[in-house]
Amino acid sequence: MKIPPPPPPPRMTRPLEVLLPHLANVRPSGSGWRADCPNGHSKTRGSLSITEAGDGRVLLHCFACSDVPGILSSLGLQLADLFPQRIRDDWNPAARKAAIEMARRNDWEAALRVLDREATVVLIAAGDMHEGKQLSNIDDARLVLAAHRITQARSVLA
Repeated sequence: MKIPPPPPPPRMTRPLEVLLPHLANVRPSGSGWRADCPNGHSKTRGSLSITEAGDGRVLLHCFACSDVPGILSSLGLQLADLFPQRIRDDWNPAARKAAIEMARRNDWEAALRVLDREATVVLIAAGDMHEGKQLSNIDDARLVLAAHRITQARSVLA
């Protein structure tokens, strides 16, 4: 009877850390990054938008070609490389523990980014209110949303 090979070890790098080194002219942009699209179309300068979702997935969009499979192919990557490794039951205890810790760190990093962004919203609103300005309905709704997001982020960090 042939014994099946052991499962592969978990990938301990974030999908973002796999993708970014393959791209040219990567620079921060908003809550993500911009880079030149590797597909070779004429509008390559900064057309590729890269964002890391809260669960560690990497979201790609090229504003010139919209061809994510083609982009990944030209980089020698697969769609699976944009997603965090799933924790499997057949991993040894040390591998499972390492994968769980990596997922926890991704959650913490995402929560800290949310806290940073939403705290800025609260600070702006507090500054306006301190100056005697009344918040518009839109600003008030955004402040309520910020408070809700801060509460959610705090629960991740607890």
